[in-house]
Amino acid sequence: MNITKILFSIIIGIAVATSADAANTMCVTNDNTNIILDPSIEGTGSTFDEQSATWSVTFSYGTISGIASCNSLSGIVGTAYPQYNNQITQGYQQNQLHCWCRITSPVRSAWVFENPYPSPSDCAVYCVRYCGIRVRDYIDFRRVFFGSAGM
Repeated sequence: MNITKILFSIIIGIAVATSADAANTMCVTNDNTNIILDPSIEGTGSTFDEQSATWSVTFSYGTISGIASCNSLSGIVGTAYPQYNNQITQGYQQNQLHCWCRITSPVRSAWVFENPYPSPSDCAVYCVRYCGIRVRDYIDFRRVFFGSAGM
């Protein structure tokens, strides 16, 4: 990383730290990416793939990608659970009803509980869709994800 990129990253970090949403705004910087994850900005589109249990959301500043999992662990909707990071595996498990979402790129977030579902088939169909939709459309979900980024 050259000195210009380092100085730019420091300036962006200071600007982010002084904003009203500083606790939930994250600057992601590496040699290829410079993104500020801002929960106040809604996404412009989302995609999902049920087979790979992956989703992505496009924002004006870049794309965020993630994974979904249906399993037996329950939680409170919209709450991050870093302690579950080693217990939740990517993909759907048979006969499980609880949907979890995680950002995997450009940073990694904690697992966030999306919703319980009335049947395993409903969870398998809707979990990955709603992970992306909630990140795209709901500021409270974005705050939880962006606030837990880096886990």
